[in-house]
Amino acid sequence: MTNGATIFTKLDLRSAYNLIRIREGDEWKSAFITAQGHYEYLVMPYGLANSPSVFQAFMDEIFRDMRDRFLNVYIDGILIYSQSLSEHFQHIATVLAQLRQHRLYAKAKQCEFHRTSLTFLGCAISPGKISINPEKVTAVMDWPTLVTIKDLKIPRVF
Repeated sequence: MTNGATIFTKLDLRSAYNLIRIREGDEWKSAFITAQGHYEYLVMPYGLANSPSVFQAFMDEIFRDMRDRFLNVYIDGILIYSQSLSEHFQHIATVLAQLRQHRLYAKAKQCEFHRTSLTFLGCAISPGKISINPEKVTAVMDWPTLVTIKDLKIPRVF
């Protein structure tokens, strides 16, 4: 997945779905009525059944030349990986140029640049190693032993 990379950057896009324009003429399909009137979305709202797959297809298309070479993307999360710092600067510049061209923006507070390890999509990523986030494993391992049927009904939160 990371091709021997030693340096990683993670980007998280802001308002991702709202950046996809609904095809002109199809706005009526997103219509809703309130006491204040009739409204139709012009951009793809969160909550539509196909929003994730439409956005993923969009991301796959705009990053098709970079995917699996130095970039992995899952919906609004982007992982950039490189073998050297100079190469990493080039990769980041290429990705940011592509984002700018398509008017996509990242949440600065959610981004991590030039890291030797980071967490992406619940996985701990470091040179030569991808593993489950240790915090998630600890949460499951610390569960109390279930003894009664009532214990099974208690919701467990990660």
